[in-house]
Amino acid sequence: MKAARLVVETHAHLTTLYKPHGPKSMKQAAKGIWTGMSGEIEPFDNSPLTIYDMERYGVDMCITKPSQIGMLNEMGAALVDKYPDKFGACCSDQTLKLKVWRGEAEWSLEAAIEEIDAALKTGKYVGIGEFLPKPITSKSVEVAGGQVASGDYTFRERLGHIRRFCDLAAKHDVTIDFHESSGRQWGGGTYGGYGLLSKIAAEYPDVSIIICHGGGHTEAGIKAACSAAGRENVYLECGDWPAEYFEIALKNPNIGVTQVIWGHDYGNVPQYITAHPGEEYHPSSYPTLRMRKWPLVPSYQTDFWGWSLHQIHKIRDWVTQDEINLIMGGNAAKIFKLPVPHPRMFPEGRPDLWGIHWEKSIPFLPAEQIQNPDKPYRW
Repeated sequence: MKAARLVVETHAHLTTLYKPHGPKSMKQAAKGIWTGMSGEIEPFDNSPLTIYDMERYGVDMCITKPSQIGMLNEMGAALVDKYPDKFGACCSDQTLKLKVWRGEAEWSLEAAIEEIDAALKTGKYVGIGEFLPKPITSKSVEVAGGQVASGDYTFRERLGHIRRFCDLAAKHDVTIDFHESSGRQWGGGTYGGYGLLSKIAAEYPDVSIIICHGGGHTEAGIKAACSAAGRENVYLECGDWPAEYFEIALKNPNIGVTQVIWGHDYGNVPQYITAHPGEEYHPSSYPTLRMRKWPLVPSYQTDFWGWSLHQIHKIRDWVTQDEINLIMGGNAAKIFKLPVPHPRMFPEGRPDLWGIHWEKSIPFLPAEQIQNPDKPYRW
């Protein structure tokens, strides 16, 4: 049995093998310090295995993220052209970032905006992300989350950057990713970066903003993400969540099932998902990016969906299937404007789910997204 009427993986990596590429990255690898996150990687078309997994686990579509250096926007677009019913793609400043890493260019906000704007004008992309462009140099060091940044910018400057990318998202009517919960650079505690999210969510109510990983695997991280997600235009990826942590979002009156999407970082390596003895982490969901004495890159691809779908099966004890249909694909179809087989597949017009704006939820999707329309009876 499939998990839902429509299943969409909203956070997938299909074209990265995480083998070092280019003289600079090869030099790092030779020293044993290359992790696949901070340097140029060798692009790789992993769609055959991905499609195999999709068939096994009942996943209808994947939204791909061009996150690491070496993965270009055009590669995601090519996958969409080849499999339009299976993939959607996001974009970022991938060509500029690669040139900066190679020492062939200097990063600038205007150049990043120009690259993303040109990509979105093609109509082949559904969002901006996974990482929003930020100042980098060819000597940048690795920071948390696989981003590379020079670090010489203030909170106010970073807010200015993100506003420009939100302007692009609004202009092209696409989603935008948020991956900057850490506040170490500006203070404000471990999750001080969510101050950025609070400001842009309020300033851009018509832009759908996605908190990548939904706070992660820990109870503290998920609670922090949910505390920052109290607006209708903010969505949380839940694919990393243990079943017992779903209550944090679903019983929050400012979030609920209408603002949660199933995204699990499918295909991200190097990553080992292991049991963890620490009290902070759920014992069966700890993702380890670097383990001493372990190979830097696994020789196999972690099975992401099996564990995550098991968590969805667990919450069926207290979440209705109609609500799960929103989490697993309905909300994604709405914000990414994905094709859906039939109308009336997802709960609409319910005050318990949509609150005082329940009338705006009818119909749930516009007619142009419905592949097999009918004329449903309306009261």
